[in-house]
Formats: sequence, C-alpha cells, structure tokens
Amino acid sequence: MELKEGFISARVERPVSLHTTFTPKFLGLQQNVGGWKSSHYGEGVIIGLIDTGIKHDHPSFFDKGMPPPPAKWRGRCDFNGKRTCNNKLVGARNFIWDGDAPGGTDLPWEEAYHGSHTSGIAAGCPVEGANVFGQANGTATGIAPRAHVAMYKACAVSCYDGDLLAAIDAAIDDGVDLLSISIGPESPFPFYYDVIALGAFRAIQKGIFVSCSAGNDGPYPSTVTNDAPWILTVGASTIDREIRATVKLGNNVELHGQSLFQPKDFHPRQPLPIVHPAAISNNESAAVCEKGSLKNIDVKGKIVICHMGQLRIEDKGKEVKDNGGAAMIVFNEQDDGYTTLATANVLPASHISYKDGLVLKNYLISTQSPTATISFQGTLIGKSQPAPQMASFSSRGPSTQSPGILKPDIVGPGLNILSAWGVSIDEATNPFNVISGTSMSCPHLSGVAALIKSAHPDWSPAAIKSAILTTAYTADLNGNPISTEQNVSATVFDRGSGHVHTLRALNPGLVYDIEPDDYIPYLCGLGYSEQQVRYIVQRKVNCSTPTLIPGAQLNYPTFSMVLGAGDQMTYTRTVTNVGRPFSTYISKVLSPQGVAVKVMPSVIRFKDLNDKASYTVTFTRLENVTRSSIIGQGSLVWNSIGDDGYKVVSTIAVVFV
Repeated sequence: MELKEGFISARVERPVSLHTTFTPKFLGLQQNVGGWKSSHYGEGVIIGLIDTGIKHDHPSFFDKGMPPPPAKWRGRCDFNGKRTCNNKLVGARNFIWDGDAPGGTDLPWEEAYHGSHTSGIAAGCPVEGANVFGQANGTATGIAPRAHVAMYKACAVSCYDGDLLAAIDAAIDDGVDLLSISIGPESPFPFYYDVIALGAFRAIQKGIFVSCSAGNDGPYPSTVTNDAPWILTVGASTIDREIRATVKLGNNVELHGQSLFQPKDFHPRQPLPIVHPAAISNNESAAVCEKGSLKNIDVKGKIVICHMGQLRIEDKGKEVKDNGGAAMIVFNEQDDGYTTLATANVLPASHISYKDGLVLKNYLISTQSPTATISFQGTLIGKSQPAPQMASFSSRGPSTQSPGILKPDIVGPGLNILSAWGVSIDEATNPFNVISGTSMSCPHLSGVAALIKSAHPDWSPAAIKSAILTTAYTADLNGNPISTEQNVSATVFDRGSGHVHTLRALNPGLVYDIEPDDYIPYLCGLGYSEQQVRYIVQRKVNCSTPTLIPGAQLNYPTFSMVLGAGDQMTYTRTVTNVGRPFSTYISKVLSPQGVAVKVMPSVIRFKDLNDKASYTVTFTRLENVTRSSIIGQGSLVWNSIGDDGYKVVSTIAVVFV
C-alpha cells in the first residue's frame, strides 16, 4: 500500500474503550434567564456524538418545538421506517455490524445504551418526571436542549479505531458543529498514532470543536488520554446530590452510603447478621463477591460485605442474591476514597467509602456476632461530601505525550448522572438510568460548548476552549479548594483549570486563539518527524529548527512546564478582546512555590473588539527554596478595570526535576 499514490499511513487496528435531572442546575442553568437565555439554549448547533448508537424513540430525542437543522446539514438517517429521525435527532449512521442489536443489524440501534445516555446529557430535550426507582426525580434535560443531535455509531460493547475514524470523518463531512467523543485509547499514544487525535485535528481544521473524555484510570498519575491540545479533555467530578442508603451497625454507628435501588419493603424486625467472605476465604474472588465465589459460604439471610475491586456492584449483588443473601454492603478500597456509586442493585445494598469501610471492619473484629440494618433516605440535595469533588476514577495528568500542555483541561459532572437509557430497569414508561464515568462529564462540556457556539457562532474551537478554561472555578460549594476522592486538595494535574463555570464561559472577556497551522511548529517541537506530522495535518510540512517551539510556547490558555535547578523559561501569549471596547486589564500572579514569575507588560489595553495584545511570562526556578511537593501550581490572572468584572485565569503547572 505504501507504494500507491496518495498513501498516508497504515497501522494495526487497536481496541478503544467506552470511557440529567440535576446537573443543569448545578452548572448554573435556569429556564428563561442567565446562560440558557443568552445562548438560546444551544439553538442552531449540531452536536455529533461518536458512540454506541441511540434509542431514537426515547422522549429525550423528540422534537416538539425544535426548528429544522441549519441548511448546511448534509447528514442522513439510517434507521428504517418513517419518523425515526426528526428535528432533534437530525442524523444517525452506523459504522459497525452489531449482531447484538435488534435482529442483528447495520442500523444505528444500540445495545450498550451508552450513546443514548451521553446524547441526553449533551442535548436531550426536557422530559418531565424522569427518575429511576423514584430517585433523582425531576425534569431531565440536556445542557444544550435546543441543539440538534447526530449519532455516529462506532462501538457496540467493544470499539475499534478504524470504525472510530470513519465515523469522525463522516461527521465532519455531514456538517456537525461539535464532536463529543466519550471513548478513548486504553493507554496514551503519540498523536500521529492516535485515531481520535487524528480525526479531531481534521475536525478543528474545519472549525469543529471536539470534546473528549479524559479516561477512567484514575486516581493514578499520567493516566490521562485524549490529551492532544486541539481536544478539550474532560475529567469527572461530583455533584451535591446523593441517593442515600445508611448502614446502622449493631453498636448504633451509622455509615452513609448510596444505592439507586431503594426498596420500600426492607424492614427487618431486628438487625441482620453480617458475613464477611474475605475473612472466611483466602480466595480474592470471594472478597469481591465474584460469580460463583459464595456458593460454599453461608450467606443466607445475612448482610454480605463485598470489597469494591474491579467488579461491577450490580454483579456483586446478583451473586449475593443468588446465594440467598438478604442485603449487601460494598466498601471502597483505599484508592477510591470517598467516591461512592448509586447503582441499580438487585437487592438492598449500600456502597460506602473507604473511611467508613475501616469503621465497619473495626466493628467486625470487636464482636463475635456483628449485625446491621440498612435504611433508605432517598434523594438528598446538599448533604453529600464537598462538591464538586474529584471522582476517583477520573484519569489524571501530567500528560505523557505532551508535558508542555496541562491535561486534563477541565472537570465537570460525571458521578451518578441520570440520563436517557435504552431499556427500563424499573418498569418505567420512559427509561432512564444513573451511571458514572468521564463518559458522562464529556457531554456536559459538549453541551456547554454548544451554548457558547450558539452565542458566538464565529468563535474558533480554540476560542471556545479558552473561554471554558479561563473562567473555571477551583473552590467547592463550601469555599474550600476542590478536593480529591481522599478529601485532600486536588492538584492542577487532577482537575486541570478547575470546574466549568457555564455563565462566565459565555462571556470571558479575553480568549487565547490558535489556528490549525499554529500546531505544526508545536508538533515538530515534540520531536515528530515531518512524515509523522504530515499524518496529523494531512499535508507536507517543514520541521526545520527555526520553526520548532516547545509545548508551553503554544498559545494555550494554561501554562505547563518542567523546571530543573536554575532553569529560566520565557513564553509568549496573545489574547484577543471579546469583552468590551476601550478596556484595560492588569495582571496578577499567584506564583508556584519555588518559582518567580514575571509578566511583561503587566497592563494591556484594547481599543476595539477583536483587538489583540501579546505579553511574555518568565518563569525562574528559585534556589534554596524548600518545597512541599515535586509539583508547583499557581495562576496568572488578567483582571479588567471597570464594572465589567472580567477575570481571565491561566492556570500554571510545574513539575520540578
């Protein structure tokens, strides 16, 4: 093939992984006011989702009151029959053969239901009375409820990168405005070998914004994927809603956990005995309650304790129930900390934190006859751990492929999110489900990007990303720094620029813009060959030395660098005024510990909208300064003078070597 005219590259096909009623309110969106009103609810924007297909007849995708898609739309609907696609679901295409779909079909049906869930989060229309088992009840709506949805099915239960790239190319040709991709490689790859990075670059060359999930391999460092700088890389955080299931031990200590299934008929007359398979069997499978592991353990009529491990909580519950267990308590391993899941269990259950798991284990060794009960308090707002808080599974930086770019970029709601589902799990007429992952946080940010695109249709993908990053917030609802799943302050490599602030992102004041060709010297600076850069940009390039730039020199809204002893680095940034004419901004620096930061000039002025101004920042590692960490973090803020109150924040990340 290499000898054929027009050949670019070939590679072995690799697998890739699949990585709401309350979250719009949590993001500050309210009907007929504020961000929704100023952005027209995302009207006129087409969001293309690369996913597992869609349940086209779900009410989240009805089109009552929706206008037709823009005239530029060239997509098609591959479902059979009439009235399958409409003015909400404007396109649906399939790029795989799904033998598990109804009848075994090449139509864009889905079996995994992941795609319906992500589509509903991004742009589902309002559905009243949405709930699961009566919990999280309310009106389910997407973040951009008047945006159009186009589904490109590239995955079923498994995904392969050839299908993925074909789907991305089709979406670009069809005329989407944004791409939302809650899928990622199993580990980071160089950008020239990563089909999502390749497809996303083709998209931004056409002015299409791309949002991707950061991955679910946290809380371990350097696990972030989808980390190309032309992609918005989204981590997952919590919301201040929990679906509480409280464990009351025989010594009257209460441990608050979560469960989506909240039975109304679980009222044992007396506390039930507890059995802990891990204390009986040396078999690890029994500790996590794997299928078949409890058949030789007496669990009948008892509350069974299961370690979290890697097995789905629902599967643990099935094993407990199949062996006669009355209820289940799942407790976290240390790495998962305070992140607890509200799952659709098949029996009374509660998922508790690692800290509460230690309390439980201490109780077990304090008595020969441990007992407990589980009570169910339903959906509670404002009673949970500090929110937003990082979800334990959210993949972390720094980026292994490009340390000069801070990744993840941003975090958004990704834990216990309600959205559309393909089948009813509680015999409801309109099926919904509550699930978790960076797959859920990604479409939240895709929806926010759609609102910005609707309000500012001429903004580039880089300008939209800049607006999101420079207006993020870094404190939880209690005013404390956003924390990790361990209840300690998150670093910039955990949460990126912070949590998305939708209203501020719609009016950021200044933006850092990047043209597609600006990435070429950056890619050359990564040490890629001219041929490898050509794979990405799809044309010949010249990587001669004068054109190379380090990653931190890219006109990115954040700063990320590695500093050795005595190092001094200077970078240039250019900002564009999108706020008000005749505006002045003054810089303010919060320097990372052990680093001196100097900004020149410290004041920038603009006469007109779209005027540009450049500045330099010099970072100097200080000698003989005792640091508490190998990571340094800070910020550079441009504050506007006057009543407009613009605050444009660039996060600073440093790794000391």
